[in-house]
Amino acid sequence: MKRLDEIPKKQIFTVPDGYFEDLPMRIQARIQTTESKSSWIPEFNLALKFALPVVLVGVISLIVWVNLPNTEDALANLDAVSTEQLLAYLEADEISTEEIIENGNFTNAAINSLYQQPEELTTHELDELAQQYDLNF
Repeated sequence: MKRLDEIPKKQIFTVPDGYFEDLPMRIQARIQTTESKSSWIPEFNLALKFALPVVLVGVISLIVWVNLPNTEDALANLDAVSTEQLLAYLEADEISTEEIIENGNFTNAAINSLYQQPEELTTHELDELAQQYDLNF
């Protein structure tokens, strides 16, 4: 085996003349950036980041508020409907008393009056009611 001292030393790589003297200037030239002009675009982007969510929440709120049903108009329209028409509607839809009580705003006295036994009616009164509501017995 040869020792390291016995191996001849050769320069395998060659360096051009003045390479290391010019190296710092060449690196500086490559990485040197031009000074950027002051612009309003970065400030606009920052403002847009904060303003856009606020604007979106505002637009969504406006859309929801405009599309909400107006209960005052519904109550005014309901006042225009006669009691007979309301009764006919409730009978046609087969809504039970329990469903009406669950979905309505009634006082306890009004609810108790629904479950009271009706007064005794005469045959003549029953016939009149049957004719009024087109009931055939």
